[in-house]
Amino acid sequence: MDVNDDILGPVLERVDSHVSLILAAAVCRRWRRAIADAAFLRRFRSLRAPPVAGYYHDDGGRRRSRVGPVFYPSSPSVPDARHFSLDFLPGGASSWIVRDSRGSLLVLCHASRPAGFPYKFPEIVVCEPLTQRYKRIPPPTDFNDDSCCWKSFLIDGEVDEVGGHISMSNFRVLCIFETHADADMYTVGSSWSKKNIRHIVPSFVNWCFMGYGGGCWYFVEGTTLIALDGNTDDFSSSEFPPLLDDWDPHAWDIDLSVTDGRDGKLRILAVFNGTMKMFVRLEGGEWALEKVVLLSEATCGLPGYKPSFFSESQYVLRVGEGYAILSQYIKEPLIFSINLETMEAAPATESMTQMVYVCASSHGHLLCTPALIDDTLH
Repeated sequence: MDVNDDILGPVLERVDSHVSLILAAAVCRRWRRAIADAAFLRRFRSLRAPPVAGYYHDDGGRRRSRVGPVFYPSSPSVPDARHFSLDFLPGGASSWIVRDSRGSLLVLCHASRPAGFPYKFPEIVVCEPLTQRYKRIPPPTDFNDDSCCWKSFLIDGEVDEVGGHISMSNFRVLCIFETHADADMYTVGSSWSKKNIRHIVPSFVNWCFMGYGGGCWYFVEGTTLIALDGNTDDFSSSEFPPLLDDWDPHAWDIDLSVTDGRDGKLRILAVFNGTMKMFVRLEGGEWALEKVVLLSEATCGLPGYKPSFFSESQYVLRVGEGYAILSQYIKEPLIFSINLETMEAAPATESMTQMVYVCASSHGHLLCTPALIDDTLH
């Protein structure tokens, strides 16, 4: 009792885990009141990023006999990986393809394409694997069959009283439709609402999706670089950097991707004419050419290499922090990875091209609420 409230709060904020916090709340009524306070819980959560439980690898439906997304624990200390199975979804895990992940949630589309694809709204679910809960996302009531649901994203919900941003009762799904410059937003427990983005770009005629980096999804339309903020669902635009001397934004044989570097800076990868150029965004927001690699020279020592491979266009299968995996549009492609720091090539396999989605543990949100603290202690 000699510890006053000004000291008690900072001490309790430094306990090592959510489980330890529950135990500390059982010490006495005073500690329990301090820990159950919403302001305290917001500070406690802000000091700790949700632990990564593991990663879902998804082949995106490219294989004829697919098993669905496969979970790989982030470390041996993660509980039994079977707890993260997606077999609880309708039709089992093999019926679904992961489209996005955020926090402890996944958004998935049904792997079987409905009749008339792509001009039908896909079957979409949002799920939390650890608790085996899921919610179907119904099509908008005014959905036009002439539209195509092009991309689906998970967006943070409104901040709850203890500082949580996303959960099964607090999420948003944003869908972009290809035939008009609108984005439809679904909020759990409510209906769809339209988010007009014509002020950013007038149409979707030549959009290119570049990927995720720095907390945003990136697209390019002509000479416009478009960013979708994953926290706020806001779109913003800027001038696309002049990647090439004779830059043609509509060229079909140029593949563009974004990725985070190990230094935290955003990169753009441009693959064209057997060359990969990497551009880095500087502190002032401008872009600078950082590295160039001639792919035929970098891969000439790899097993299965043929000079004829590079008469075809190359494209990026997957990017990650510090690497990119590439291939060609041919029957027996050479799949290889490029180290983005050294620009050296190495052999890669088809399994390495599977898209990877991070799944954070939901324990922090489940335990760190005033009601659950009381329920647990009772």
